Amino acid sequence: MNRFYMTLFFLFFLSTNVWAINGREVQEKVVEVRVKALTRKADVGMVLFDKTGKRTRTLNEYSKKTGDNAYKVLVMFKTPPDLEDVGFLIHARSFSDRDLWAYFPEYKRIRRIPNTSQDDSFFGSDFSYDDFGGPPNIDDYSFKIIKEEEFDGKPSYVLEVTPKIRRKYTRYIAWVAKDLWIYIKIEYYQDDTLYRTGSFKDIRTITGIPTPFKLEMENKKTNHRTELTLENIVYNPELSDDMFTQKTLQKGVK
Repeated sequence: MNRFYMTLFFLFFLSTNVWAINGREVQEKVVEVRVKALTRKADVGMVLFDKTGKRTRTLNEYSKKTGDNAYKVLVMFKTPPDLEDVGFLIHARSFSDRDLWAYFPEYKRIRRIPNTSQDDSFFGSDFSYDDFGGPPNIDDYSFKIIKEEEFDGKPSYVLEVTPKIRRKYTRYIAWVAKDLWIYIKIEYYQDDTLYRTGSFKDIRTITGIPTPFKLEMENKKTNHRTELTLENIVYNPELSDDMFTQKTLQKGVK
């Protein structure tokens, strides 16, 4: 009888206290790191791979934290010539309330990007517009730890994230490095179908912020893949608010 009650207690303990931290708390730690990284400037190389070969691009990214949950982002393509000065701008009043614009010199016009398109391809790459934004609004998702395992040599929590609002994906699975609190692998699902995967490697600590210098995203439906490489990154630079305007988006960073 004692053994029976001990078994029941052990099973109850396993079902309720497997982890000393819950899924939301894991994501809160991830957001803390991403908030610290919000003010930055970076030089980025982008390579797109498909069955015909590869295409290379370079771009500059500027981002600035402007409030507790507010930030601005400006991305400007530098090469190739047909993408030179194409740009992307975000004004986020909060993690859940933001405006997005894109500029195409060929048409000499700024186009507003609806938030319903945030999961669309970022200028033909396998990254999305949302991937170039800040942290998500935690209350818009539910989080559950499904297991622990090592990935790329790093002990990780494996987190299932389900959006409460309509997205292109119905859920994603994220591997969160325990000692860094950043995503190192991610899988996006449409119902039970895996359609996009990402990995984040060559992680270096820059001014106390763990930073992946190699980022890869692959569309499993099209077999198209995009690699991003950070050529240079500086955190907490002095960035003028005038940089993050539609005028700068159209005229470029001088």
